[in-house]
Amino acid sequence: MYTICEKQQHAPGTPLTRPPRLDDLVPRKRVYLSMRLNPKPASTSLFATFLRMPDHLVSTAHFRPEALRKVRATREDEARKLRKLDDEEKADERRIQAEKLKKEERDRRLGKMNADEQKKFLQKEKEAEQRKMSKKRTTRG
Repeated sequence: MYTICEKQQHAPGTPLTRPPRLDDLVPRKRVYLSMRLNPKPASTSLFATFLRMPDHLVSTAHFRPEALRKVRATREDEARKLRKLDDEEKADERRIQAEKLKKEERDRRLGKMNADEQKKFLQKEKEAEQRKMSKKRTTRG
């Protein structure tokens, strides 16, 4: 998990961290404890109480339905965002792979040609690119 670095206003009760992957979005019950302990007996008994607290919360905690709905909606929204990012990354990878295959095929075809054929092939490519650019200009303007 990572902390969001941008300064954002967030509603009370919303987490400051969000999961980087969709797999991390699976709901799990967890309690984070962060404290400095002294070797004194008072702090060790406090620590023991904190160790028993998650078990107590799991067995007795009941949340209001609207709070559960809000948590579920937030979780689904984050899952949707993560899925969208994942799909975009996969689409970029597919696009890059297709471009790479196209380039390899072109290079392979050019390698088999003699100098005159290569010149004609490159001239045709250049003309096709110019036609493509002129179409873009006419549709925009």
